[in-house]
Amino acid sequence: MKRLAAWICLAFALLIIAGVVAYAFQAGIIPGLANKHIQLPLISSFGQGTSSTCSTSTHTTGDSTITITSNGQRRSFIVHLPPSYGQQPQPVVFNYHGYDSTAAYMAKYTDFGAEADKENFIVVFPQGALDTANPPKPSWNAGIGAYGPTGTTDDVQFTRDMISYLQKNYCIDAHRIYVTGYSVGASMAYRVACTLTNQISGLATVEGAFYHFPGGCQASRAIPVLDIHSLVDPNAPYNGSPAQDFFSVPTFLNLWFAVDQCNTQNQRTIFQQGDVTGYQWAGCANGTMVEQYKITDGGHVWAGSPINRPDLGFTTHTISANVVIWNFLSQFKS
Repeated sequence: MKRLAAWICLAFALLIIAGVVAYAFQAGIIPGLANKHIQLPLISSFGQGTSSTCSTSTHTTGDSTITITSNGQRRSFIVHLPPSYGQQPQPVVFNYHGYDSTAAYMAKYTDFGAEADKENFIVVFPQGALDTANPPKPSWNAGIGAYGPTGTTDDVQFTRDMISYLQKNYCIDAHRIYVTGYSVGASMAYRVACTLTNQISGLATVEGAFYHFPGGCQASRAIPVLDIHSLVDPNAPYNGSPAQDFFSVPTFLNLWFAVDQCNTQNQRTIFQQGDVTGYQWAGCANGTMVEQYKITDGGHVWAGSPINRPDLGFTTHTISANVVIWNFLSQFKS
């Protein structure tokens, strides 16, 4: 009888342990078993008062075009809300379009809204202002190129104003605001990350044409950075373009290695399939990391886009930029 009782007690204890493990798996308590967020240093003036419930007015899910005044100009952006919007504060990803493009086309070309619907976050597609070309074309004031500034307005302030508008009118998680972009839009995201570091929790760039801007990158803290770039991009060459005065992808990565205090000897391969290889530099300051996905045969395109652009080169479907970007950014919060 004593032996039977001991076996019963042991079985009961094992059931309790199994229950605890199952709960930990679902909650993400056990490292590596579920999604977890790396907490970046909190800036005292940023993200205060973020609630676990929504108190803002209700909004229709899907795409809505918003117009605000920024620097005395009327500026617009598209807000895409997933079907799950309104239940709790959600992360926000700003996605800046390329040169001579629009927010509406960026939403269609990247199909980033589909990823947002699946993973429960908000996407914002800002609209660039017209530049001084003849005829004028939509662009971003990302920096100084061979022909002068790449834009005509203060787009960092525009981003600051968009964030403020969203915080007042939408149920967003102010600790999880990210920026990404394509081509000159990637350079705009880079400038925003450098300048509004206290409000941005992560940066991802796709086929970036990286321009220098006055004062250079003065990031106030380490943040996680992801780069996706083709080695044979004809429009934004991997090794930069002296003729257009934008710098190389290695220079971009080295800048963030310095900001994030990464040990570049810690490089490891995290993905290898077909024409794409992914690298990671982990263990950087404050739990941040840098990742890069090199594409050997892609053009100046958004990897995995549902819209084929042969005029811009080959579009790989080995990876989806949307999935790679969200899987990376979603790990981090401020």
